[in-house]
Amino acid sequence: MSKLEKSTCAIVVTYNRLALLKQCLDKLLNQSEPVSHIVVVNNKSTDGTTSYLNALKNPKVLVLNMSENLGGAKGFNTGMKYAFQKTQDNFFWIMDDDTFPDEDALRELLKAEQDLHAEVGFLCSNVRWKDGQTTNIPAVASRWSEKIDSGIVKVETATFVSVMVSRRVVRELGLPTAALFIWGDDTEFTTRLSAKYPCYFVTNSHVLHFSEKNISDVTVENDSLNRLSRYRYMYRNLIFIDKKYHSKKKMIKRILGNLISALLILFKSHDHRFKRSGVILSGTFKGLIFNPKTEYVK
Repeated sequence: MSKLEKSTCAIVVTYNRLALLKQCLDKLLNQSEPVSHIVVVNNKSTDGTTSYLNALKNPKVLVLNMSENLGGAKGFNTGMKYAFQKTQDNFFWIMDDDTFPDEDALRELLKAEQDLHAEVGFLCSNVRWKDGQTTNIPAVASRWSEKIDSGIVKVETATFVSVMVSRRVVRELGLPTAALFIWGDDTEFTTRLSAKYPCYFVTNSHVLHFSEKNISDVTVENDSLNRLSRYRYMYRNLIFIDKKYHSKKKMIKRILGNLISALLILFKSHDHRFKRSGVILSGTFKGLIFNPKTEYVK
């Protein structure tokens, strides 16, 4: 593998987490297999992130300060497009700002890609929460064990916490879908890739997800009220993904499950029950007509 073929651009999306971003960048700049560039998409942070990024003198770090926060999906879409157009790097390594890769994380991803001797859709890392528990577990493919002796497991989806994709695949299959806003953009993108090419979980590429476990269940009583409206995107996006990539049977099953959840909240929940059930119903029905197009790089 030549140096150019091994060149990698990390893509990091950040919002108001300067302390975490600094650690993420430090980890990226100290990889045993060096990154060629790091594109940082700053979603209009208000905590000093903009000043910090603007003061950086490292030529590897390319900064995009967004004029408004249009969500993580738009951040990854914009970052990948910028990386594609402004660098000649052959791989894009996608992650949030609370992703802390081990020193050899990138080297193990590139080694796996080289050892496979075939085009792959994406490779993803072995990610753990900061308490040591496994996190962001990819959806395993039906023939998951075919290359397990090589330290890789075939998967179908992964989250944007250390996912590597080649420049060629991005050119062919397009960018992350900005219109998804939050929740499900990584699922849609990786599902799109695994529908065309085999994709793998690399067991020796270790990454720490330095974050508390995310609550992603609108039915949880103690969930913050100001977060409830965000769940509409999750329900909408998952219906869209089922509709586009999976069977009608799976989509109908999800719709029925959502309707049952909404009814249970109305009859059993006493904490903002109408708002909770309304979010589920609104997101579900919007998913039936939601049909964003894939954007391709030029």
